[in-house]
Amino acid sequence: MANEQRFFKEAPAYAFEKVFEHIRRERMMGLPICRADIVVRALGFAPFAGHWLGALVTPWSVLVILAAGNRQTWPNVEVGKIMPVTLPGGAFHFLGMSEPELGRFLACSLMSPIERLYRQKEVEAFALNALRLMMTPTQTNEKTASSERLIMRRRDFFAPDTES
Repeated sequence: MANEQRFFKEAPAYAFEKVFEHIRRERMMGLPICRADIVVRALGFAPFAGHWLGALVTPWSVLVILAAGNRQTWPNVEVGKIMPVTLPGGAFHFLGMSEPELGRFLACSLMSPIERLYRQKEVEAFALNALRLMMTPTQTNEKTASSERLIMRRRDFFAPDTES
């Protein structure tokens, strides 16, 4: 299955956790950006446009993942290329990635490396809050938002979660 595209019929959280835990042990352990106090967690995976969207916390980064679900509508993902993905909250840049056990998928980096002031619970809350904001429809129907609004939306990702 090394070069085949994988299409997930169910939420791929477990598959992403398994593969990225293996990456942590085999490729990342001991590197300065890999934090020993953060564990791999796949969070909030849910259907989106026939595919799967969720957050992935690793000891070295926080990502939003778009994984293949529907063979007919899955785009041609070029590894290493940036691809815009329009979500209810706006257009975001995702990077084409591939792992043999996962096939090709898209990843939007939210934080890399993970800031030292954050602990596991805070990193997970950050990832879920960012995913929620990305999936929240914008208030206007404008094709482009003002630069001030874009700056505020980006800052929202880093704002502490006051509901906890």
